[in-house]
Amino acid sequence: MRKGILFFLMLLVVATASAQDSLRLVTKRYQIGIGSINILDTYLSQEHFRGSSATFLFIQEKRKPDSRWTTIIQNQFNIASGADRADNESMLAANYNFIWGRYYDLPLFDGQLLLQAGGLANLGLGALYNTRNNANNPAQARLSLNIMPSGIATYGFRFLKRHWYVRYELDLPLAGLMFSPNYGQSYYEIFQLGNYDHNLVPTTFIAAPNLRQQLTVDCGISRSLTLSLGYLGDWQQAKVNNLKQHVWNNSIMIGLVKRFSVVWMKNEK
Repeated sequence: MRKGILFFLMLLVVATASAQDSLRLVTKRYQIGIGSINILDTYLSQEHFRGSSATFLFIQEKRKPDSRWTTIIQNQFNIASGADRADNESMLAANYNFIWGRYYDLPLFDGQLLLQAGGLANLGLGALYNTRNNANNPAQARLSLNIMPSGIATYGFRFLKRHWYVRYELDLPLAGLMFSPNYGQSYYEIFQLGNYDHNLVPTTFIAAPNLRQQLTVDCGISRSLTLSLGYLGDWQQAKVNNLKQHVWNNSIMIGLVKRFSVVWMKNEK
């Protein structure tokens, strides 16, 4: 009987240790926002287009309790519409970014301040459509992959008997690869005739000085749920193949943040 009880206790300890090893601390951030946008694409038009945009952003952070490393995945979708100065033509834009990042965590002041430094891969897919260019180059495709150094600072404190968090993220350009037609080249030449003309272009922080930053203030409304209000600045731009393009987006974001713990199965990474 004693041997059976001892064996059961040993199994319980092993199971508890295995569960602890597979524990993950997860933060999920859901945000929507509206803002202003400035669009330029000299392949479609020499004009600047200014208008409004709508953005949806989902961020997921995962780490082990005893680890100094955090994995972050972001999904960002943006739609926008803008008009030129004379209001004679308009530009429609849609863009999706999948962002994967890995950060080293440095907690300070007993965990009140968390500094994270690392890098991310930013895959962008999108399209622009000029409503006036019905027959001559009405649309432009967007495809890019950027490697970006990144840093995050999160400060937590108590105020008015609630938990507050201030989070700032800055993503800087380094190098990447993007698709672009060459000056005067049509999509018919690229995809129908197969005339390649430097359409996959390696980029650096000089040719594509992209910049992305987020600032949010979170207010706790329960033990694991917080209300978030913030700003997103996403400035994507490039100068390649004698063409200039940029999409500068500034948005006010609001959303919810959920913090919880989960136990991963053994066959999960």
